Amino acid sequence: MRPAAVISVCLLTLLLTACDQAPIRTTPNDFTLSGRPSGHLTVLEKWADPEYAPYFKEAVRAYEKRNPGVTIELQAVGDQPYKDRIAVLAAARKLPDIYFSWPGRYAGKFADGRMAADLSSQLKNTAWGRSFEPEALDAFTFRGRVHGVPLDMDAKVLVYHKKIFAEAGVREPRTFPALLTACDRIKKAGYVPIAFGNQYGWPAGHLLTQFNAMEVPPAVLARDYAGRGGKDAFRHPGYVRALEDLRRLRQRCFAPGGTSMSHEAAQARLLYGKAAMQYVETLEFSYLSEAGGAPKSFAHHWDFFALPAIPGAAGSPRALAGGTDGLMVSGNSPHKALAVDFLRFLTSRPRARTLVHDLGWLSSVKGTADAGTLRGLPKAQRTIAGHDMAVWLDTAADDKIVNPYLSAAESVLSGRMTPQRAIVEVRRGAEKARRFGVRP
Repeated sequence: MRPAAVISVCLLTLLLTACDQAPIRTTPNDFTLSGRPSGHLTVLEKWADPEYAPYFKEAVRAYEKRNPGVTIELQAVGDQPYKDRIAVLAAARKLPDIYFSWPGRYAGKFADGRMAADLSSQLKNTAWGRSFEPEALDAFTFRGRVHGVPLDMDAKVLVYHKKIFAEAGVREPRTFPALLTACDRIKKAGYVPIAFGNQYGWPAGHLLTQFNAMEVPPAVLARDYAGRGGKDAFRHPGYVRALEDLRRLRQRCFAPGGTSMSHEAAQARLLYGKAAMQYVETLEFSYLSEAGGAPKSFAHHWDFFALPAIPGAAGSPRALAGGTDGLMVSGNSPHKALAVDFLRFLTSRPRARTLVHDLGWLSSVKGTADAGTLRGLPKAQRTIAGHDMAVWLDTAADDKIVNPYLSAAESVLSGRMTPQRAIVEVRRGAEKARRFGVRP
């Protein structure tokens, strides 16, 4: 599941660009191995959870066994410790050979700061590059150059209890108004239509990622998220409509009362038959199985659909909130050829299928979802491939924009603020980003 905290892009920016830091030096982008792979690599990633760490340790051992002349120092830390450590290493100009990155603006800071190698020669119009889902590579592409290797894919979908849908006489809705009507029917049948908990703010951020992408033209959205909108930033009427969509969903689909419960507590309502739907990440599918703790009455009787399109909206009708985690090669690594060879191994089709099977994640490598044992993974991969990925708001936009946006969303959900008033707060944040933002 994604971290609750918003990623500290601003802190990273300051550390990457501070004037008293050592100059950024890069090594040549030579990715040709001379003979068999040999040497030492350092890798820093954020999958320290006991549920995930063994997979990556085994992958390192498999590569070392295949290449006896190679040793790999793998370090894994949790989400927040990772953010802190990578920022310090970036400031000291001592990044490991390979390091984890979230997509969007977070990865873009390393690319803009010349601290991530340009991998375009290896990934653009090559067999390796074509093995990935295009949306995954796009998330690490900046100004036409590829700077990261995607590893997994994740998206937000509405999971539903099939028995409750049948009891309420509801089918999968194909439009947003039809979803609202379905919520009315489910409510009349005695159930909460959508279980929703926004204790840490990011669930509302995910919904806004989706609604903004549907209501605002892609070029305008990209400009405003990047802080290039100037005084026109966040003035497209679609931003207000997106907040109105959020309010309508709250009024007609969520449980009465507040939304301050945790996402996990809300999920329990779905699992135990109190709620008909929940907006979840595909990475959460493991929690919907009996092995993951779900009761048998739910584990074998659920399905999902993408949040349906909004008729007449100005954005993408095929938008799907989501993202991809990836790995980057340090711009000053003396072992770029070896680092790329290891990443090729890690994202090869056999390894990708092992990732899907062992972790229950969707791989960014095409056609690997059938290797999993979890219900819904093949359909999820097809769903992602058939939509336009809208990268998570909290990784796509500047913190000065994200923080007031999440606060404004919570104010709209609680009824303390109208969508029209809320977007004013977002514009103030965008103005701060424009006036005080620091670019590499």
